[in-house]
Amino acid sequence: MKRYFNLFAAETMKNIAEMRRYLFDTLSAVVIFYIIFLAMFFGLKGLAKGQISAETLDHMIIGYILWTFAMTSFQSTSYKIYEESQRGTLEQLYLCSLGMEWTLIFRLILDFVFSFFFSAVMLFITMLTTGRWLSIDIPYVFFILLLSLPALWGIGLAFGSLSMVFKKTTAFMQVITFGLIGAVSLNGYPVNVMTFIPFTAGATTIRRSITGAPAFPASWYLTIALISLVYLIAGIVIFKVFEREARKKNLLNQY
Repeated sequence: MKRYFNLFAAETMKNIAEMRRYLFDTLSAVVIFYIIFLAMFFGLKGLAKGQISAETLDHMIIGYILWTFAMTSFQSTSYKIYEESQRGTLEQLYLCSLGMEWTLIFRLILDFVFSFFFSAVMLFITMLTTGRWLSIDIPYVFFILLLSLPALWGIGLAFGSLSMVFKKTTAFMQVITFGLIGAVSLNGYPVNVMTFIPFTAGATTIRRSITGAPAFPASWYLTIALISLVYLIAGIVIFKVFEREARKKNLLNQY
């Protein structure tokens, strides 16, 4: 148990050190995302000639925050693996006595906390800008995110593993990042084809709960969990396939 705690503590210290060392980049991300939101807000306001309904504004705020959360969650796996491959430190992670898997698990936990905090900051800024204050049940939203995010982690593992073999995959991953806009804006309830898109069911649940929709049946939460589990397992399987290929071709220590 002490080894697991030491690894988690080391990853926590590493995250904090990187955030402090690259503080400019962290703050720049907040500014850039805020500028993107301003462009959306004033663009929509211009199209509507200054008359934006409260419902439209609520959906815009929620959709934007869900997109930022989904994007940071996807990147927490895909881009982390890509960065380690670029730095030439990917092979070193496999020398960990607990294995690469536990390193990734602890990083996912830490990135989830960071993404939640980052999205909370962005939510406050967007509500302050628009003057529209939403009533949000934080524990409920947290629960839905825990149910639905494993799907994005699975997708992130799958696409991140591509960088082990092909090394440079940023263009492809950027397409997926913007594809998440559709995932958070589509309606996945009641069950339809859109429900099975990664994170769509969870995003729909959060969006409808904040805008005052009726409660969901217990079977709906089970559906979200099963979809996430399928994508997570698929991502792990794909990751293992490309990991085996990278080991076979001795590509882990190369860029």
